[in-house]
Amino acid sequence: MDFQQLKTFHRVASHLNFTRAAEELHLSQPAVSRQIEALEATLGLPLFDRSGRKISLTEAGYVLFRQCEQILRLVDSTRAAIDTLKNLESGSLHIGLSSTIGNYILPHTILQFTHKYPGIQTKISISCSRDVLQKLESGDVDIAVVSGPITSAALYVEPFLQDEIVLAMGDGHPLSQRDHITVDSIRQFPLLLRSEGSGTREAIARHAARLGWQLPLSIEFETTEAIKQAIMAGSGVGFLSTFAARFEMRYGLIRPVRRDPFRVSRSFFIASHKARHPSPGALAFKTFIRKMTVDRPLCGLDHFPDTTVT
Repeated sequence: MDFQQLKTFHRVASHLNFTRAAEELHLSQPAVSRQIEALEATLGLPLFDRSGRKISLTEAGYVLFRQCEQILRLVDSTRAAIDTLKNLESGSLHIGLSSTIGNYILPHTILQFTHKYPGIQTKISISCSRDVLQKLESGDVDIAVVSGPITSAALYVEPFLQDEIVLAMGDGHPLSQRDHITVDSIRQFPLLLRSEGSGTREAIARHAARLGWQLPLSIEFETTEAIKQAIMAGSGVGFLSTFAARFEMRYGLIRPVRRDPFRVSRSFFIASHKARHPSPGALAFKTFIRKMTVDRPLCGLDHFPDTTVT
């Protein structure tokens, strides 16, 4: 269907008068009549009952009129959003980020975003993936970037970035000197894990379930940073995102085990609520972080010197 024909139909149906519609659209009455006839031919149904100089909507015309109102409102709101995006001189944006994304991957990018759009009042909330998604569903944040999978039917989800979680230990750890590491060998040491609700923890749990592992008794930490410090200071082993520990791995302070079954792949996603139209700020942020990760690929473990345990 031609959009101009729909717009013309909507004006005729609103006034039930071809002449008034033509005046409002700055068209001749014959031009309006031709557009309506072309639209009826496209649909294969009459849209107006014509009785002398009076017209009324047919059943098909009434259905189309109601749909047209929704279409035109959506077009108007889209135009307004695009016009606002051109400048983004004001507004607010509340972003929810899971721990790895918020602490290790996007901080610099967010600073660049706020520099480009200083008129947007930006607020960042960092928590475990479960809590961030709850905030998104309740409307407490406008957009979220978290680890998956995301199962909520209320959310629109787009893939963003791949991550790798590896078993890690300190440089002086007894296992770092072994040629071969097994699941049984790591049971001899405290296993350091994130607490429930963490995307890292859930990824490890899913991986262990697929392999039939029984994870040993572990020590739970609220933050990844605490796990890193504990690994470097003691005899424990833990699972860490390569993004979260890339600098420690680069300088050999933490030794990753980069072979199966001790490496876990996972995905990060950009999530928004289906029932709420994203604000111009949220749309700009999503576009910005996608462009930044394409233009400047974020370094994972593959970009660092080989300090791994094999």
